Amino acid sequence: MSLARRTWAGVSLAGIFLYDLVVASLGVARIVLAPHPRPMPAIVRVPIDARTDWGIALFAYLVSMTPGSTCLHVAEDRSALFVHFLHAPDEEARAAEIKALFEHRIRTLEGGRSP
Repeated sequence: MSLARRTWAGVSLAGIFLYDLVVASLGVARIVLAPHPRPMPAIVRVPIDARTDWGIALFAYLVSMTPGSTCLHVAEDRSALFVHFLHAPDEEARAAEIKALFEHRIRTLEGGRSP
């Protein structure tokens, strides 16, 4: 894996995180400021493909730093994160969304390609 590709993945990951930070903050503010908030919280199993301990930890950290979500647990076999979302009307869609935002860039930083 070239250094340029890994560098781009790191820069891209930072940019995507900052974008998601703003969008998620606005989403949480919308729920909090609504006159009759109706969040649909859920604990969602998010399958992971990251291979290294630091890749899994980085994924969990980014998820936890995003407003409205917190990584609660990493499965013993390291195949999934269990994430609490403040609003997750479609659990599968939320899991796919969080994977699409972060995981393939993390896999590139680990030195491999996304599955």
